[in-house]
Amino acid sequence: MNSSWSDLPVELLGSIIERLPFVDRIRFSAVCSYWHYAAGVHLGCSPAPQSPWLMLPFNPLLTPSGSSAAFFSLADRKAYKFPLPDPPVSDRLVVGSSHGWLITADSSSELHLLNPVTGDQIRLPSVTTFPFVDAVYNTRGRVTSYSLCFGDDIPPESFEPDRLRYFLYEKAVLSAAPTRSSPSSAWGGFTVMLIHNPLFALAFARSGDEAWALVDTPSLYWVDAIFSSSGQFLTLESMGRVEAWDLDGARPASALVAPSLGHFDCSKYLVELPQGQLLQVQRWKKPVRCKWEPRPLYVECVTTRVKVFRLKADDAKGSIWVENEGENLREFALFLGKNSSMCVSEKECAELRGDCVYFTDDGSWSYEKCHEVIPDVGVFDMKEKSLKPCGGYDFRRIWPPPVWIMPTLK
Repeated sequence: MNSSWSDLPVELLGSIIERLPFVDRIRFSAVCSYWHYAAGVHLGCSPAPQSPWLMLPFNPLLTPSGSSAAFFSLADRKAYKFPLPDPPVSDRLVVGSSHGWLITADSSSELHLLNPVTGDQIRLPSVTTFPFVDAVYNTRGRVTSYSLCFGDDIPPESFEPDRLRYFLYEKAVLSAAPTRSSPSSAWGGFTVMLIHNPLFALAFARSGDEAWALVDTPSLYWVDAIFSSSGQFLTLESMGRVEAWDLDGARPASALVAPSLGHFDCSKYLVELPQGQLLQVQRWKKPVRCKWEPRPLYVECVTTRVKVFRLKADDAKGSIWVENEGENLREFALFLGKNSSMCVSEKECAELRGDCVYFTDDGSWSYEKCHEVIPDVGVFDMKEKSLKPCGGYDFRRIWPPPVWIMPTLK
């Protein structure tokens, strides 16, 4: 009796898919039409544990058209290239990475969700739906500039279409990966939380919304956000305060989760461990060439110190931040940057080092910083208090700044 690989039951193929690393899942679906079908049937199954990929800066020698992007796998020590839809990825600024999707700002400062593996793309509400942003059009209906007005007593500020994104967008986070019932149906099932300027404020948009909704939080400057296992967005304020958000009512409402930690002149991140415990990570940077470069926007900085605080229950105050001095991070690696902060188990991903922070450049960006300054990318060993290089990153390339992403086919 003749038999072939295409005769295997779909259920058996599904049990194989569940055990495959991410790249092998892609290869699996390319074997034949039947295996491609089986891969689609089991698309929703939980993937094997994997480490994040690093989106690499654009290399014009490899992709002259700018229509593809390369991603470095820490597990395989290889870079994989994927073709992507217009607008060209080489013209985009990545302002967020969540659930395998990138949040990108194109050359007109419009935001898109992009799955770099599948090529799926979702346009988010226009930048002109922010009440303080007005677009100036030419006779052909194209945007020639944006005018920002923050009050009657403040003169409007003008930005070229591709420059507004550097000022306006700080970081964006997704609640979940977008879903749809069929290739022709609309995407749904997600909310985007955006930290934006002026004054590091909050805005959000649900799937299907046509405008951004601003969140009124006067005197609070937000620096990070995650979507927690409790099903809520958690936002981190510049002084260390954490609030949980309910966006389902007529008006956004928040509740205090963690008190302020104090003022420190450093980057701050919010991380959730698998068991639900919250961490606050502080990252200090030091300028490298400040003595002979008077323009701050062109100064290269490197990470010099990282401190981790954990949220601890307190009988008197409810909860307090305490410096993490235990071994609860020994088996975890943290991934920080423009991405939604991630915690990955070293036991499940042998290529990672526990008690280490894998970081990419972030913070407030400018055109000059993104195109003229080498990004700060590396690994900080918390035990040794030392900085190590992150393999796979070519420091000859700068734009767009690299970012971590957990790839997905969903």
